[in-house]
Amino acid sequence: MQIKEYAKMYTQEEIDKIGKELEESLAGVLGIKLQPSEGEQVVATMPVDKRTCRPPGILNGGASLAMAETLAGYGSNGILHAEHTSAFGIQVSANHIAVAHMGDTVKGVATPVHIGRSTHIWDVNITSQTTGKLISSIRVVNFIAHIPV
Repeated sequence: MQIKEYAKMYTQEEIDKIGKELEESLAGVLGIKLQPSEGEQVVATMPVDKRTCRPPGILNGGASLAMAETLAGYGSNGILHAEHTSAFGIQVSANHIAVAHMGDTVKGVATPVHIGRSTHIWDVNITSQTTGKLISSIRVVNFIAHIPV
């Protein structure tokens, strides 16, 4: 099967259903908001503000990593249909290429590279909404646990 046959898009209705879960997590603290998407990608935005910046007012790389893990996690969990299965991030590799400044908003787009029985691999690109520049390119590997969670 091709990846597209597994993938599930997030509609606004689905985002609304998981809204409270997001708000009460690290994603909520950082202001990460899932966006409706089609096909195999998972999309979110995050403000570059006092919650996500480091001196001198630029996006903290850790906030980018949290955004990437959030996108890849929701991507994998959106694909999984078994009641006793969940995805856990086991490896993250990032290249921070440019900076985003205070007041900007960044957009993350996660695309599945591999969807297997025990692992999922996602490429996440984070870009500036202001400049359109690529800020970070991140790969996330999720372990698929076939256990009650």
